[in-house]
Amino acid sequence: MAIRLSQKKKSVLVAIHVLSVASWIGGTLAMLLLTAFLSKGANGEQLLYTMESMKIIDENLLKYPALLSLFTGIMLSVWTQWGLVKHYWVIIKLVLTVLTIMIGILFLSKWTAGLGEIISDMGFLALKDEQFKSTWTSILMTSSFNLFCLGFMTFITYLKPFGKVKRNNQQRG
Repeated sequence: MAIRLSQKKKSVLVAIHVLSVASWIGGTLAMLLLTAFLSKGANGEQLLYTMESMKIIDENLLKYPALLSLFTGIMLSVWTQWGLVKHYWVIIKLVLTVLTIMIGILFLSKWTAGLGEIISDMGFLALKDEQFKSTWTSILMTSSFNLFCLGFMTFITYLKPFGKVKRNNQQRG
């Protein structure tokens, strides 16, 4: 028999999940805004301070809330009537959550660190550097994609579209 949460435990878990998702969305939006602001920097110090802010956000409002969202989302799926693979909207959210976390780990964190190194080495002249421009554009586009995914996941959480996964009831022989 599957484990089911009491209403009180479910409410606590939902609250933790919502707070972690809100932090993740806020962190993603902040990274997007700071990335856009970075190209308008007035001097090397401003670029360095902006990069430091981006690193703090990356560490505190992206990584941990994203992982907590994944963890609490899986727990809510498994321990409630929704199940992890019973409904298409849950599967889509799981895939998009893992995808956006992997994009953050494999690309965004490294690109942010790379921009920081370019700014540390070149100061204000970094804005003219082709590698800086390319990495800046990659962060801007990828952060926009992640923000879209987070918004879409929020949207389907409330609408619960696409129905249930159809099971093949035939026995395999």
